Amino acid sequence: MSNPLDTALLHTFVAVADARSFTGAGRKLHLSQSAVSSQVARLEEHVGRALLVRNTRSVALTEHGLTLLGYARAMLNLSDEARTRLGGLGSYDGKLRIGASEDFAGGWLPDVMRRFSAARRGLLLDLTVDIGESLFQRHSDGDFDLVIGSRCFPSTKGVTLWKEPLAWAFSRHEPLPEGDLPLACFPDPCPFREGAVKALALANLPYRIACESPSVTGVRAFARAGIAITPIPRSAIDGELRELGVSEGFPELPDIEFVMMYDAETPAAVELAETILDDVAVRTGAAKRNQRA
Repeated sequence: MSNPLDTALLHTFVAVADARSFTGAGRKLHLSQSAVSSQVARLEEHVGRALLVRNTRSVALTEHGLTLLGYARAMLNLSDEARTRLGGLGSYDGKLRIGASEDFAGGWLPDVMRRFSAARRGLLLDLTVDIGESLFQRHSDGDFDLVIGSRCFPSTKGVTLWKEPLAWAFSRHEPLPEGDLPLACFPDPCPFREGAVKALALANLPYRIACESPSVTGVRAFARAGIAITPIPRSAIDGELRELGVSEGFPELPDIEFVMMYDAETPAAVELAETILDDVAVRTGAAKRNQRA
């Protein structure tokens, strides 16, 4: 594999990986299914590895395909940024209004926004951090072009980015408090709070709201101190916290669904949504590989 990888082939490969379909990738790229298949075959021949597993219904990535996907996205992002710096991409006008919950805004989203903005000169990005339910309502009201947040209960609205369990978190070093369970929660409306309160009510366990905080940092601080128990996504439990479960008398909690909603009539919102989906695909693929390792 001494020759450089063809970015056109990489672009087609990424489109197939995202769509999990040659037909879907063809629609996105305005190519026939046979042309997409031919380009992927050329890329596989070039790297000397099978990248995709095909069946009658869908397409899946092989281990080598998952590895290449991350590199392919990085190479294409760099190519876009280079063309922008050299004036190869058109300028953008206007503002993109983005709403995100803190778990996104305090994590990987700013880096995605930086890369997205670098390739679109003149486009202003405005970010507002709020609670998921509030963001979804404000998007419906027309306040945002794109929002990402979480919810506990099923809905047909929005695109699911991923799901994970909601968990009870408490200090790793302090004894459990006695009496009514003290909870550290986000203010209403909050899917974490709603899921926790509903689970406790169904289990007939008395509780009290010991503290409210609009940030993950705040509720985790109370939990670390042994003051209150907090319902948060399992991935947010750090080394100072432990997860409480059925063995400690706590009811099971629902899964959290991380969701994106965007204005399909706003081209920049559609492009950012596709960028976010690409990034999530890489991250969830890497997480699954780490779990298997």
